[in-house]
Amino acid sequence: MSDPSDGTPDLRVLLMGYLDGELDAADRARVEAALETDAELRREHEEMRALKDMADRTGADTSIDAELDRFWGDVYNRIERHTGWMFLLAGLLGLTVLAAYFFLTSPENHWAVKTAGTLAGLGSLVLFWSLWRERRRIEPHDRYSREVDR
Repeated sequence: MSDPSDGTPDLRVLLMGYLDGELDAADRARVEAALETDAELRREHEEMRALKDMADRTGADTSIDAELDRFWGDVYNRIERHTGWMFLLAGLLGLTVLAAYFFLTSPENHWAVKTAGTLAGLGSLVLFWSLWRERRRIEPHDRYSREVDR
């Protein structure tokens, strides 16, 4: 192939770079000339091409960078969504408490309206609490509550 003492790389070393299109013009010409004359190198080239084509067809990006990007994207999305829900619920709770306070302390509201509003609010809280408890009880056994990769 080549004399290692002259400083030129062995053709087998250059073969994968040739398949990936990473060689400069001089090395590419050198590999192509050797492929025309060396049957063993041609056979090795065809085997490597078949292996590369098979790997390319899988389409899987298994690089560590892609996996880390996907992982951190999932973590970021979860933190972002949880934070958004916490702010939303805290704001709604604050508005509800303020509305209840002003509703109950307003002298313009009749005692019957205050009573009906209080009962409706308490009923809503009881229903919410009941649904929340039921959901927590069912969740471990509910196959539809698990995250599904699509």
